Amino acid sequence: MKTRFYGDGGTIHSTTYLDIETYKGEVVAVWFRCQTLPFEQTNVDKSRAESMVDAYEEHTSPEIHGLTLID
Repeated sequence: MKTRFYGDGGTIHSTTYLDIETYKGEVVAVWFRCQTLPFEQTNVDKSRAESMVDAYEEHTSPEIHGLTLID
């Protein structure tokens, strides 16, 4: 098992968040800078959706500066 760090100092971009790409309401890709990431889309009910919206409004999200990946 080989691990590597992908992030600050090794990329041309400096975003600190994940980029979620959708098409017609379906997630088609998740990226951190130029690194594609594995994902699983989960459809949730209204209650869960509302609680997640509230969580993002109430709390500052952390910044992502790098990921440890296992190839």
